[in-house]
Amino acid sequence: MSPTENAEPRERLLQAAYELFTRNGLPTVGVDRIVAEAGVAKMTLYRHFRSKDELAIAALELREQVWTNEWLTREVEQREATPKGRLLAIFDLFDEWFRRDDYEGCFFTNSLIESHDPLSRIADESVRKLENVRVFVEGLAREMEMVDAEGFSRMWQLLMLGAITAAVRGDREAALRAKEIGLAVLEGPYAA
Repeated sequence: MSPTENAEPRERLLQAAYELFTRNGLPTVGVDRIVAEAGVAKMTLYRHFRSKDELAIAALELREQVWTNEWLTREVEQREATPKGRLLAIFDLFDEWFRRDDYEGCFFTNSLIESHDPLSRIADESVRKLENVRVFVEGLAREMEMVDAEGFSRMWQLLMLGAITAAVRGDREAALRAKEIGLAVLEGPYAA
């Protein structure tokens, strides 16, 4: 998703920021680079976004739309019919993602860590986006009638984030390893 010349300036800015932030992180990308990539003037950026932080929050919202809603949730629901199958399909999707040349890790987690201020708007929005992923997992656990669906979803998200982190460090088998652990968990105390 790179900025297109025919898009409106706001959309070009958002697409450029999204690409740059997800690939390089928030702290290393300045507004000069964003406006250059978007092909707009700096004043145009500030006409649409009051600050780099506001642009980063818009990029997090775009990530949730593209990654969480249009990719993860939709693909899991299309690939598997049962909640258990959907939980495991998360790792099948991750395996495909981790093997892509443009694999960049978790923008939500990276933004949270890079903000260095747990009270910042960026950190708050990152936490909210991670929580929405966890709630999706919790919904699947509830469909399976797990007694502690919330506790399970927190553990499953740790497994997901651990796999993402391992893949960033070069372990392209991380999703398959996580799926094995997940299967053991689902057959253990959480089995319905």
